[in-house]
Amino acid sequence: MRAVISASRRTDIPAHYYAWLREALRRGEAEVTQPFNRRVAAVSLREEDVHTIVLWSKDFRHVVCDLDFWRCRRVYLNFTVNDCGYLEPNIAPLEQRLEQMRVLAEAFGSERINWRFDPVVYWDQGRQNNLSGFEMLADRVAGIGIRRCTFSFMTIYRKTVKRGRLLGVAFHDPPLEQKREVATWLASECGKRGIQLLHCCNQGLEGIENLECGRCIDGPLLSQLAGEPCSTEHDQSQRLHCGCTVSRDIGSYWMVCPHACFYCYANPAGR
Repeated sequence: MRAVISASRRTDIPAHYYAWLREALRRGEAEVTQPFNRRVAAVSLREEDVHTIVLWSKDFRHVVCDLDFWRCRRVYLNFTVNDCGYLEPNIAPLEQRLEQMRVLAEAFGSERINWRFDPVVYWDQGRQNNLSGFEMLADRVAGIGIRRCTFSFMTIYRKTVKRGRLLGVAFHDPPLEQKREVATWLASECGKRGIQLLHCCNQGLEGIENLECGRCIDGPLLSQLAGEPCSTEHDQSQRLHCGCTVSRDIGSYWMVCPHACFYCYANPAGR
């Protein structure tokens, strides 16, 4: 059974390490620094070994400019689009990103794009959040033909708390009752537009209409899209409540991300 390749949960490879990715695919192998022991492992990217390449990014400009390279490969795109310049100071303008989404949907099919509105962030004792642009985004994304949206509430790790303090941001974790209210509203707005809302790594959101537990790497869906099975086994290497199926991630936490989003879980450049 061929492997699903993830590029990447650990940094934004399509936006900032595109030349490295393209060369690794041309060569048929990626050298990956493991996150815990820093050992380097080789991951095969030969055509006969790869089922689907899942690309994660907030900015697919390099892919859009290089479509012929990707048309001969099976791809699935996790496209994160939020609308909060305060938290995401180095992200490309929203209109550029939405135009990228439109071009990618035309090139590969809208069923191969998962819109990630992620994460939902509260700060300033809960008085501020990044939800204000959601309805507009849902209108635009639905107009492109995309029918899946994955979201999560921000997980507040010690390192993100520390980074927030340096930036003058005090992140806030709302109570479960408030999270359910917000999730119900998001699910309703998505439902009005024919979008299935999925949640990632959140507990206590059961029973909300048009909301299901999601998988950003979804073996059954990728198998269906490809007409060829891939692993549907749960990926034990991810967070406890992550629903993703098995993949090989070729990113590294030492590939710092110049997007420098305030809430970044990994290693943003300059932070």
